Amino acid sequence: MAYETVKLFAKEKAEYGRLNLAFVPWKARSLDYQKSFRTIDIAMGTIINISMFAILLLTLHSTIVSKLTIGDFVLITAFLSSFFPRLWELVWGLRDVAKDFADIERYFGLLDYEIEVKDPERPVNIGHVYGEITFNKIKFAYKNRTKNAINGIDLKIEQGQAVALIGRSGSGKTTLVKLLMRFYDLNGGEICLDGINIRDFTKDRLRSFIGVVPQEPILFNNTIAYNIGYGKMRPKLGEIRAAAKLANIDEFIQGLPKKYATEVGERGVKLSGGQKQRLAIARMILSDPDIVIFDEATSQLDSESEKLIQDAFWKARRGKTTIIVAHRLSTVMRADKIVVIENGKIKESGTHESLLRAKDSLYSHFWNLQIKLD
Repeated sequence: MAYETVKLFAKEKAEYGRLNLAFVPWKARSLDYQKSFRTIDIAMGTIINISMFAILLLTLHSTIVSKLTIGDFVLITAFLSSFFPRLWELVWGLRDVAKDFADIERYFGLLDYEIEVKDPERPVNIGHVYGEITFNKIKFAYKNRTKNAINGIDLKIEQGQAVALIGRSGSGKTTLVKLLMRFYDLNGGEICLDGINIRDFTKDRLRSFIGVVPQEPILFNNTIAYNIGYGKMRPKLGEIRAAAKLANIDEFIQGLPKKYATEVGERGVKLSGGQKQRLAIARMILSDPDIVIFDEATSQLDSESEKLIQDAFWKARRGKTTIIVAHRLSTVMRADKIVVIENGKIKESGTHESLLRAKDSLYSHFWNLQIKLD
């Protein structure tokens, strides 16, 4: 959606000028490319014409002196009329290969990248988990960074428990979720799911246990029904509607002219932020995960949309182990346990009430700031 930013700041002329400058080297290379093939055209045309003329002249002379028959002459002529056009097609084919070589080289270069997070040779293969999650003294640092993003966190999440992770931006909340889903491997410690190290699962099996409602849901340029049903193989419309009702979005969909056959546009551009979030919740509900992750999903919404999404979320997560990553503390008040993370470590934990009662707690500091802002 960068075009909106360009228009908001009236930068059309500046972007046009920047684009023209960016095309200068491209135009130069394009001209070199065309010149090189014009040279090939001239060279090949000259060689082919001289070759045909020489062969025809030699064949005609041999026929005149009776070394070749009329039939031989016709055969050679027919062969020439077939061979040289094929040769020309071959040259044109090589031109196309040369033209696409840079892209081909780049595409095949992807195969040279080594997979950093590898599946185990003998993975644990189970259909579902109960949802007990244990972080045992885990440490992690991103590549090319000396400072740990996670620095010795110990945390146990019981089956069916709702745990909220809060803290300042960059404190390690989202990193903890990414580590649980094994987008990265730990530098130290271990994460266990029902007592099984997550490294003993294949990545796709591990992630199949987890349903995520992200901060910015990515929707396919397809129908509402397709996007909600994406989390389940061959879902029925009744199942899709049931999930939408739980997510508080069925009434809105029924008011649309095409209802569940409505196209949402690229990345869901035809829907508002709150509608996209509720659609993402419906998609998560239909996938029926064992663990639910709610990642900053109300941080950019108005109060009315936030309430609808919170109501939908708490209905959807009933009975499931839940991790909530949030800045808006109104989202986490109902959590069984709130964990405050600071500089990759657990600063404090407890319920909403106990953390507010604690003297000089970081949570109460965040709460008071948000009350003033609201």
